[in-house]
Amino acid sequence: MLIPLREVAMHISEVCSIVEAILFLSALTKRTWTEDEFVRAVIRLRLPVYAAAPYDASIVSKRYVNDRLVVTDEPSLSAQYVTLLQAEIEELAYSSGPQIVTDRPAWRWGDKPYQSWDRIAAFRQGNHRVLGYWETEQGEWMGESNEYFFSKPVQVTAQSKFFVPRHTIAELIKDEELRCAQVTGAGTSEPAQPPPLIEAPALAEHSASSSRVNKAVPLGITKSQVLTAFSGLTSIDLAKALANGKGLYSKDQAKVVSGTPGSRHAALWDPAILAAGFYENYRIPRSKLNKVFMEHQFLAPWREKWNELAEDLP
Repeated sequence: MLIPLREVAMHISEVCSIVEAILFLSALTKRTWTEDEFVRAVIRLRLPVYAAAPYDASIVSKRYVNDRLVVTDEPSLSAQYVTLLQAEIEELAYSSGPQIVTDRPAWRWGDKPYQSWDRIAAFRQGNHRVLGYWETEQGEWMGESNEYFFSKPVQVTAQSKFFVPRHTIAELIKDEELRCAQVTGAGTSEPAQPPPLIEAPALAEHSASSSRVNKAVPLGITKSQVLTAFSGLTSIDLAKALANGKGLYSKDQAKVVSGTPGSRHAALWDPAILAAGFYENYRIPRSKLNKVFMEHQFLAPWREKWNELAEDLP
């Protein structure tokens, strides 16, 4: 019998390491968990995982005043961890040599921007719009603030230290209870089979049965993903270029969804059109752009489009 979800808080701290999380899960569910199984479940359920932030990382607030962005230092705030979004967790787990660039702190109980998991889950259930499996990252709120950010982007790699919030472990146990209930097949003559784990997109490339799911191309990638993939190509301030769009786009518009100030639904960009813009305006060799699309798994849905665009470039 599994320990009831409400009792999880009595057994674990607010944040723990992945190793500790796996030990807790194994003890509480009375079966052995592996790191690979843990990662797959986190991705399948779109649950938060944190990375360690630099010890000297500072916080700023960003607010729009009279349609102008005002950035203010917030010395009274600090954050030990970085919030990772769905696609970023997947990128770090399954791509070779990944590097994520983000400015989103992870907030703990008592911090001004902190949001409880109950509120996060309610927001997801009431407001999130899932358009396809590859698009689960956009609008999938992980508790990050839309007002408070790190003053400088933080780099996260597969070698960074990762941490698991308590509510992620609680949700994994909740999912395990559901799966066990389905296995017992209460009220049926034969035990029901547990629902299959959805394969992570990066691994699903190797599964013929999953390939049909991954053919759907999402609307675009987030600003964080743009910076992760393209920031090393030129010396320009890419974050600023994304904000004003000058000298960045190709003939077509790369920004496919406009983010609304104060909204948790971020702007989205078409990476194939962005790449064409880098080639046309900054003469970035196609070989380097090809490498970008091959190195980052979250760009996989646009590889074919990029190849088609690249054929027409002079």
